[in-house]
Amino acid sequence: MPISRRSLLGLMSSSTFILTASPLAVFSATLPQGGPGLVFAEGVASADPQPDAVMLWTRAEPVSPVEQVKVLIQVSTSADFSSPVMESIIETTAESDYTVRVYVQGLKADTRYFYRFIGPQQTLSRTGRTRTAPAAEQAKDVNLAFVSCQSFEQAYYGAWARMVADDKTAVAKDQIQFVLQLGDFIYERSWNTREDGSEQTRRVPDFPDGVISEHNRHAVSLADYRHLYKTYLRDPHLQDARARWPFISIWDDHEFSNDNYQSYTTYGSSRTPEPQRKLNANQAWFEFVPAVLSDNEQQPAHDFHPGRLTDDEQADNVAAKDSLCIYRKLSWGKHLDLVLTDTRSYRTAPCLPDHYAESLGLPLNSVQLIELADHGAAYNKSNPPEHLPYGDGTIANPWRDRAPGSCMGQTQRDWFLRSLDESRSTWKLWGNALPLLPMRIDLSALPLTDYEDSVVGIDAWAGYPHEMNLLMSHLRDQKIPGVVSLSGDHHMHGAGTVSWTADDLEAKPLAADFAVAGISSTPFFESIVAAAKNQSAEFADMVYSEEENDLVPLWHMTMLQGVLASYTYAKTSMETVANWLGPNNANPGLRYMDCTANGYGLAQFHAGDMQVQLIGLSRPREPFKTPPEIGYRARFRLNAWSAGDHPVLEGPTFDGDAPFPFKEEAV
Repeated sequence: MPISRRSLLGLMSSSTFILTASPLAVFSATLPQGGPGLVFAEGVASADPQPDAVMLWTRAEPVSPVEQVKVLIQVSTSADFSSPVMESIIETTAESDYTVRVYVQGLKADTRYFYRFIGPQQTLSRTGRTRTAPAAEQAKDVNLAFVSCQSFEQAYYGAWARMVADDKTAVAKDQIQFVLQLGDFIYERSWNTREDGSEQTRRVPDFPDGVISEHNRHAVSLADYRHLYKTYLRDPHLQDARARWPFISIWDDHEFSNDNYQSYTTYGSSRTPEPQRKLNANQAWFEFVPAVLSDNEQQPAHDFHPGRLTDDEQADNVAAKDSLCIYRKLSWGKHLDLVLTDTRSYRTAPCLPDHYAESLGLPLNSVQLIELADHGAAYNKSNPPEHLPYGDGTIANPWRDRAPGSCMGQTQRDWFLRSLDESRSTWKLWGNALPLLPMRIDLSALPLTDYEDSVVGIDAWAGYPHEMNLLMSHLRDQKIPGVVSLSGDHHMHGAGTVSWTADDLEAKPLAADFAVAGISSTPFFESIVAAAKNQSAEFADMVYSEEENDLVPLWHMTMLQGVLASYTYAKTSMETVANWLGPNNANPGLRYMDCTANGYGLAQFHAGDMQVQLIGLSRPREPFKTPPEIGYRARFRLNAWSAGDHPVLEGPTFDGDAPFPFKEEAV
C-alpha cells in the first residue's frame, strides 16, 4: 500500500516507523548499548498484511524509569533468524507508553516472516510470526478466524488457547492465515459481580484513576485505558495468538464506552458528552492495537491526531471522534476484498429514549415504532404521520421532521458502497462489529392481542433500519454478488441471509451474515434470563424453561420458530409439537442461533464457495492447564453467486453436542 509523504511525516511523529526490507547476508547492526534493560510484558503483534508489507508491534518498557529507549528489530524468513531480511534500531518513549509500531515494506507476497525485538543488556522479546497477503492476481484460498468480545473478567481465554493448539496440529492448507478481530478487545467497565450476583471469574486490578459506582468501575483517563490493554495483553493465551497470526482489527463500543455514539456516553438515561475520554480511548487503541491506518490516495483511515478541545460541545465532539479513523479496505489475493467499518464514531443518537415504548403502552420497542423514529422525515416515502398510531391517536409524532438515523455516517456509507461497487473479487467480506441478522420477536402472531412484532435492543443495526435498507437496496439494485458480513457484539453465534428488508417475506436474499459469540464475555442468554426474571411470566416463557435444574434456552426457539412455538414448549416440553408452529416470519433468513456460547469462528473462502465453522467451547469459566475441549462445531456452506443471482446458505450441520433446539441434527 503506497504511503504518501504527508503520511510518512505523520507516522514518524507518532512513534510509527517505516522500514524497508532487503536481503541481508547476516544481521550486522550493533545492539543497543547502555541504559536499562527492557521488558516486553505485553508480547508482540503484527497487523494488516499487505502483499509487500505488514505492521509489527511491541511494548518495550524499561526496567527503570527513563524517557526514551532504543530497540533493535529483526525480521527473517526463518524462525531461527538465519535468513535475515531487515534489521534496524528504533526508539520509543514514555509519551507513547513505550509502544512502537513498525511498518515493514519491501516484503515478498504470500510469505511467512518471523520478527523479534532486542533491547540493552541482551533483553529479548518473544519471537513473533506473521505473513504477507497474496498479490492481487493470485487465486489463493483464504483461511481466517473471526472473534469478538473478550471481557477479561467474565471468563478465561480458553478459546485463544484452543485455537492456537488446533492450528499447530492442522495441515498447512487448513491453518489460519489471519485473525479478524471485530471489536470489544477490552471492556472499559468492570462489574463487581455477574448479572446473577455471582463472582466474576477474575478481576481487573484497580484503575489508576477511574470512576467507582455502586455496581462497577469504569475507565476515564488515558492511564486507565492503557491499564486495561496492559492487563488484557498479559494473558499468555491472548499473547500467543497475537504472536502467531497477524490481526486485522476494528472496534465496537467497549473500547470507549458501552452503547456509545460519537463522543457521547450513555450509561444513564441521558447522553453525556465526554470528548476528552474519547480522545483517551482512541489514543490507547492506537498505541496497543496495531493497524495500517495512514492516509493515502485510496484510504480514508488515518493515525491518531489529537484535536484541541475548546469547551464548545459540537466542536469538541468533532475533534474527538475524528482524532482517529479506522475504516479501511484490505485485499487478500484475487478472491477476497475485506471492507472494515466503524459503526460507533459517526452514528447518530439512538432513535428512541429508554422506556419510550412503555410510555405508549407497548411491551417492547416495536418494529413499527423503531421505523417511525429512525426513518423520521423519510418514513412512508417522506410522508410521515402527524400522530403516532398508539393510544388514542393524539400523540404527536416527535420525529416527523427528523433526518433519518445512520449507523455509519454518510461519508463512510458512501465510501463503503463505492468500495463494494469497485470490487472485482469473488468475495466482498464486510468486517462488521454489529450483526445484520434480524432479531425480532413475532408478537403479532399471538392471538387475541394487538401486539406488534418487536425488537429487544436498538443499539445494533436493528436500531438503524433506514440505513440498513439503503445498504441492502444498493446491493439489490447494483446486483453486487459475494457480500458476506462477519460480525460480533451480541455474545452469541448466529447465521443467516439478509434481504433488502425484513418486512418483505418474498424478498430474495442479498448477503449473508455470520455472527460470532464472545471469546469470554457473558453469553447473551444469561443477560436476557436475568432481565426475564424481573419481567412477566409471559416474557420469561419466551426466554427459558427450567428442566431438571437446568435452563433450556427457549430464546433460540423464539427467534427461529416464533413465540407460539416457545410458549408451547414452555407448557408441554414437547419439541415436536412446538416445531409445528414455526417459523418466525419476523426473522426471514435466520438459520441459526446459539446465545449460550463462548467461542470463535473459522471461515474459508475459495473460488467456488465459502465454509464457516462457529465453534462453542466447553466450560469457559473454569481454569485450565490444557486447552478446553470444543463442545461443538456448527458448519455452514455458501456457494459463490453471480450478479443477479442470490446466496443460498446450507447448514447448520454439527460435530459434537449441538445446542437446543438443534440436538437431533448433531453428528
